[in-house]
Amino acid sequence: MLSVVLIAGLFLRSSHALTQASFRLARTLDFINEADHLLSLVKEAETNQRGYLLLREERGLAAYQEARRLIDPSLDRLRTLAPDDPRQRERLERMASLIQREFASMERPLALMRAGKSEAALQALRAETSQRGMDELWKVERTMDQEEERRLAQQNAELIRTSEQADLIVLGGSGFLLAFLGIAAFSSRRDMRLREREQLEREQARTREHETRMAAEGERQRLYYQRIILQAPAAVGLFRASDQRCELANPALAKLYGGRELVGRTVRDVHAEPPGGRLVEMFNTVLSTGQPYTTNGYRLVLERAADGRSTEAFVNLTYQPLQDARGQVDAVLLFAVEVTEQVGARRAAEEALSQRQRAETALRENEAHLRRTLKASDVGSWEADLRTQRVVWSPQAEAMSGMAPHTFPGTVDSFLALVHPEDRQPLAQRLAPSSNDPGEFRLEYRVLRADGGIRWHENRGRLLFDDAGQPVKLAGVLLDITPRKLAEQSQRESENRFRILAETLPQLIWMSRADGAAEYFNPRWYEYTGQSAEQARGDGWMRALHPDDVAPTLVTMRRAVASGEPYVVEFRLRRGADAAYRWFITRGLALRDSAGNCTHWIGTCTDIDDQKRGSESLRFLSEMSGVLATSLEHAETLRQVARLAVPTLADWCIVDVMDEDNRLERVEVAHADPALADLADTLRRFPLRGPSIPDSQTVRTDQTIYLAEVTGAHLQQYTREAEHLRVVLSLKLRSVVSVPLLARGRTLGVLTFCTTSLSGRRYERGDVLRLEEVAQRAALAIDNARLFSLARTERERAEAANRLKDEFLATVSHELRTPLTAMIGWLKLLRDGRLPPAKHARALETVDRNAHAQAQLIEDLLDVSRIVSGKLRLEPQPVHLAGIIQAAMESMRPAAEAKGMRLNAELDTRDDVVMGDAARLQQVAWNLLSNAVKFSPGDHDIWVRLRREGGAMELTVEDEGPGIPEEFLPHLFERFRRLEGGSTRQHGGLGLGLAIVRHLVELHGGTVHATSRAPGRGALFTVRLPPAPSALAPEASGPPAPSSAPAPNTWPALAGRHILVVDDQDDSREMLRLVMEDHGARVSTAASAQEALRVLVAERPELLVSDIGMPGEDGYALINRVRALPPAQGGTIAAVALTAYARVEDRTRALTAGFDMHVSKPVEPDELLSVLSNLVALSPRG
Repeated sequence: MLSVVLIAGLFLRSSHALTQASFRLARTLDFINEADHLLSLVKEAETNQRGYLLLREERGLAAYQEARRLIDPSLDRLRTLAPDDPRQRERLERMASLIQREFASMERPLALMRAGKSEAALQALRAETSQRGMDELWKVERTMDQEEERRLAQQNAELIRTSEQADLIVLGGSGFLLAFLGIAAFSSRRDMRLREREQLEREQARTREHETRMAAEGERQRLYYQRIILQAPAAVGLFRASDQRCELANPALAKLYGGRELVGRTVRDVHAEPPGGRLVEMFNTVLSTGQPYTTNGYRLVLERAADGRSTEAFVNLTYQPLQDARGQVDAVLLFAVEVTEQVGARRAAEEALSQRQRAETALRENEAHLRRTLKASDVGSWEADLRTQRVVWSPQAEAMSGMAPHTFPGTVDSFLALVHPEDRQPLAQRLAPSSNDPGEFRLEYRVLRADGGIRWHENRGRLLFDDAGQPVKLAGVLLDITPRKLAEQSQRESENRFRILAETLPQLIWMSRADGAAEYFNPRWYEYTGQSAEQARGDGWMRALHPDDVAPTLVTMRRAVASGEPYVVEFRLRRGADAAYRWFITRGLALRDSAGNCTHWIGTCTDIDDQKRGSESLRFLSEMSGVLATSLEHAETLRQVARLAVPTLADWCIVDVMDEDNRLERVEVAHADPALADLADTLRRFPLRGPSIPDSQTVRTDQTIYLAEVTGAHLQQYTREAEHLRVVLSLKLRSVVSVPLLARGRTLGVLTFCTTSLSGRRYERGDVLRLEEVAQRAALAIDNARLFSLARTERERAEAANRLKDEFLATVSHELRTPLTAMIGWLKLLRDGRLPPAKHARALETVDRNAHAQAQLIEDLLDVSRIVSGKLRLEPQPVHLAGIIQAAMESMRPAAEAKGMRLNAELDTRDDVVMGDAARLQQVAWNLLSNAVKFSPGDHDIWVRLRREGGAMELTVEDEGPGIPEEFLPHLFERFRRLEGGSTRQHGGLGLGLAIVRHLVELHGGTVHATSRAPGRGALFTVRLPPAPSALAPEASGPPAPSSAPAPNTWPALAGRHILVVDDQDDSREMLRLVMEDHGARVSTAASAQEALRVLVAERPELLVSDIGMPGEDGYALINRVRALPPAQGGTIAAVALTAYARVEDRTRALTAGFDMHVSKPVEPDELLSVLSNLVALSPRG
């Protein structure tokens, strides 16, 4: 029995030891779990606190408060579970202290947020954010875990030993008991069996009940833990060891891995790590060793299911092996908490800590350097106590203020007393006891030195706080910045000088930032462009550029900004006053700081429009010279010039040339845009003509017409009808320059250059000079072409004249030989006596007729000779034209009647008196009648009419002959010209009659011309002569008597008339004066054009007789100046040109210049007197 009791005692003791070991093991596990739980609560509180501050979500604040509320109970449980180990309890208290400090740090930003100071709260959060506290917590917790894990291993080993001892005791005791029972079996076998059976049944019942209870409890715990896992905020998953597939995954784990379905996936599929990942390897290690694996802040690269993109996350992850009853690992529990934000925060904190450490290191170095610098430099230091208002200065600070060492009184008031009164207030606010601005301050002020001088100081200081965060001191340094201030003042003065220079220079000056954005323009820019400073700032200035130049300018500037190199660019800039574009060249230069970095750009805009246009003009002139050199057709040349001019010199170029009648004829309208071809054609139909039109004014004045700005008034002058006005308005003219084409004093035409509002160009004075150069070159080329053409024409005329002369000589020979043949023949018959007496009369009549014909031929030849030599003389006197015409008709009637013609006359005998040579006037009438009889067929009428028409006597001779071809009419009155020629001509004569008629009529101050109707309907000759003064009409004579010398004072019309004679030759001037005075005229003389003008203005003569060839100013210059005078000063005086130049073109030039008549030298007095009398009768302007 004693043995039983002993065995039972040993068994109970072993059971108790086993129970105690199990209890210690469970308590250690509970301690480890509670420590982990406590740390997760702290981390959760920290995370929610930051979430609330950053996101301002109230649920974050509530979660923070809940986590904090659970902290103290968790600490209490830990203290209860803590082992009797002083070191672990010390660590536990250290953890509690760190937690309290961590929560105190978290409460400061929360207090500011509750007070409504969100910005201050965020600043406090950034200031308080530090991983150091959490790192210490992690370190303490890890040390505790390691200690408990060691203790857990020891307890587990003790538990195994105790269990083994219990097993031995049970086995030994069981053997002894069996022996004892065997001995006692005999005595109580039945009882024992019965009791054993009952005991077995009870044990079996208890076992079944226990198994049922345990199974229910296991199922309940399994469901409980499964529910905990599924609802746990941390990511939890259960993986089978057999196939490494996920058996259970809560939503947090699925969310962590992108919302994917994880159940059924392998560990490798779940993690899907890139090469180098360790999670699958650690899982296999846990399976093989049965030891848990924990890693904190592990980096995962996760594929989010929503968009398939990979993201980075950080987790605290634990693999906890689960063992079956045999101690084999049959599953692994995955426990993960995402700490991405915490890792980010910790990294930020670490970076901040690193920066802070670097800053502290740098600060220490700077302080050391500063101390060394302060000792070696003129930098002073100071420190002020805000509570006591005491100030400590370094010796350098005292020296800087002009004080001896250790003489500074050391008070705030003495500090402020040294500061200039105007600069004192900011420093006084900083030194006040209430100062609480934590930032560094920097003040500049003037100091009144003890020696009376004034220096500039810079004071840099900072507020210092005590441990309670209360401001206690100010500390700073003093720097003497007087040289810098002087430099700044010098710089301001320099900038002021620059501004004055920029604002006075005529160039456009600008400045921009390093990126090219404009900051400054001088006033010239605003005056030119019309922009305001606000409009030009930035890139607004580019709105003043021509649209075509914006892109190239931007490319150049951006390239320069990128490289920092100087640049040059040309563009057109709009002038605000008139919206005209002018060319400018811009040069930009980078301004750099001491490090060589570009800080600004500065540049100028220089007006190069004149040079640009000059270059374009030179290029144009070069091209034009090539065109002019290769063309001799002036019209085509001008067309090519007009096409070259656009668009280089003009938007429109219009070319007008003078035709034979001195009228403008439009030959070209050019524009660069093919779309305006229809408008150009319309302009050709609507030439701009009129007295106020530029091209007409140009021709009239031989001066360039320049319209800088075409106005509505100009457009009204251009037009004569609505359609014309529409065309002109469609041109949108802006500027017009009309340049005459002048060559050797003649106007050949007009070049008109136009700009429009579409191009924005506007002509200026410089442009006018260039366009005049273009016109001058074109005029010279045209004149050369005309000279070439004229030379060719003159050569052709000379050749034609030679042919005519040869034909004329042949005709003269023919006309002389033909009557001589008849005369010689008849005379030979008479001399030989072979002619019957009955035919003697016919023979004598034939000889007489042919002799008269020869005499007429010779007279015509002599008249032509006199005309060519200027020796044909008139014997003027008042004559009745009607009588002269009747006498001529009677002399021609036999010849007319012989051809069966009828001479009809309609003669107005009233006022038919003219002043002229009766014989020569009869010669005129006879020649015209002879021409009509000669060229008209028989049985036709010839009409002779005389009437007064338009202040002149008009004689017409009209026949019904074959007429005159239109192309021959211009040559009808030329010498030696005949409509018929050669040996086939039907009519005789030398072809001189009409030439003599023209000259005789012109000598009488009249005109003659011929017209012809349709072929076969005859010709009409018209002679107009000036009538004689009415006072002479009663003395008029009839038909001419034999020639006799005129009586003195034959020209009574000149009596009392005031005549001005201008000739540089004294003999000629005196002769003319005596001749005119002999006929009653009053004569003034002048030897030069200048003298003649003075006499003309002073004495107002009625007639002007001027020589052409005179030194200095010739007769042409004199008449031009006379005609420029107003009528009241003699501008309309009748004028006669007296010259030795007797060509037809000389006569034409004299009449074109402004003379009324032309008399060639050597002058016949009677001829000149006749011309003067006729002028007095026709134009009594005196």
